[in-house]
Amino acid sequence: MCRTRPTERTGNRNPNRITEACIINIDKNLPIALQTQIVGAIEYGIMAGTYRHDVALPSVRALSKQLGVAQLTVSHAYQTLKSMGLIETIAGKGTYVVRNRQEMVHEDQVSQLHQRFQQLLQDAARLGLSESFFIGALNQMQAATAPPVALRMAMVGNSNRINRSYIASICDVLGNQQQVDTYTFREFAELAADKLASYQFWLTIPHCIPRLRQRIDPQTPVFAPYLIPAEDTRTRLAQLSADSSVLLVSRYQAFLPAMLEGVKTFAPHLGQIAIAALEDEGLTAALASHKTIIYSTGCHSHLQPLLPASSSVFEYRHTPEPRYLREILRPAWHHYCQHLALQGDNNENQ
Repeated sequence: MCRTRPTERTGNRNPNRITEACIINIDKNLPIALQTQIVGAIEYGIMAGTYRHDVALPSVRALSKQLGVAQLTVSHAYQTLKSMGLIETIAGKGTYVVRNRQEMVHEDQVSQLHQRFQQLLQDAARLGLSESFFIGALNQMQAATAPPVALRMAMVGNSNRINRSYIASICDVLGNQQQVDTYTFREFAELAADKLASYQFWLTIPHCIPRLRQRIDPQTPVFAPYLIPAEDTRTRLAQLSADSSVLLVSRYQAFLPAMLEGVKTFAPHLGQIAIAALEDEGLTAALASHKTIIYSTGCHSHLQPLLPASSSVFEYRHTPEPRYLREILRPAWHHYCQHLALQGDNNENQ
């Protein structure tokens, strides 16, 4: 998908972070247009949190040279991403993934807290105190009280089934007192304006924030947890035998290269791996000729009537990144809970 290397930081973006030039991988042997692969690789990188630290994308010229493709191919890919609201070019500074400003505020605050805590650890070490000193101090403190209010929250994604699995992980961190409604993108597009306005906090997939922003008030928080391959998916991939006949099926063709790279990461022992998109004419024949079918989220209902009875089938499933939930989403959610509670107190006192 993407590897990175440090480069000098420029411009007026966060000076506390190191900008990195991102090396994007494509596979010219795949039956997928190179432009589509570039767009898909960057979209997946956004979803996975690869660009969380203001990673600079290569210039059109640099990326075309790196990949061995025409500059026009890269330029068209970048224009597609710009039209989706996912990247921006800052004159004289470079091309960057568009960051969620609401998210960055809380991420920076947690980063500063980490730095202060590291300093405390160093101060304690100079006094001959171990980490157990802090553990004891924490144990003596009263448990933090839950926020006084819960927010009216909703999540928008490709599938209500997978949304609910994400919400379960999210509520494990926020607390089960927080309820989250779920909508597909189609259902979201059809919501009445008053229903949209009734929600105080939205969740979605990282590369889909611009789609929500088209309908949601700019002041309403929208957060998107990074998504990583789920533990059960990684385990099943690692357990596949080296001689497995594997077919990857994705709902979206642009996701296939990133999905293939992910499978190779967790199952490097596999040999040849075939790929197919739902729209491919040869899908039925490909399903019949492979014993192990791995499908991306959103495919199962389409695949079920076509699957041979003898196939071993499982989903390439993702889950919200725990670090994001702990260090970005929960502080942001807590902040907005407190903000609304304070508003309520002020209204009562007027």
